[in-house]
Amino acid sequence: MQVINYLPIAEQLALERFTAQCVVDLLVEPFGTASAARIFWREYSSVIICFNRQDDLPAALNIFDDVTRQFIEEAELNPEFVENLADGYQLSLTITNDMGTGLYLIKPKELIIYQGDADE
Repeated sequence: MQVINYLPIAEQLALERFTAQCVVDLLVEPFGTASAARIFWREYSSVIICFNRQDDLPAALNIFDDVTRQFIEEAELNPEFVENLADGYQLSLTITNDMGTGLYLIKPKELIIYQGDADE
């Protein structure tokens, strides 16, 4: 698992090169340029949480506080958007405040973090 609170370059993501570059491209796209994206991320820090197939999910989730776990759940069950990535991964986003910052969740598509309605 990887947690990043800045706009990364592809080499900083714990993903295959092509997949990592796709993530960076998606993060930059709304801003038009990497420079504009970096400025936004410096002023309004977002979080990227990247799970890999080797992660021990319960142990990984235990490092987060309740609020972060809630945002992870939102990114999985009720995201603003979901993008399919190479290598069987997906990126989803939940907006965390009115300034437009968010939590980006990157995970293998087959990894189920929350079942939805499991607590009901």
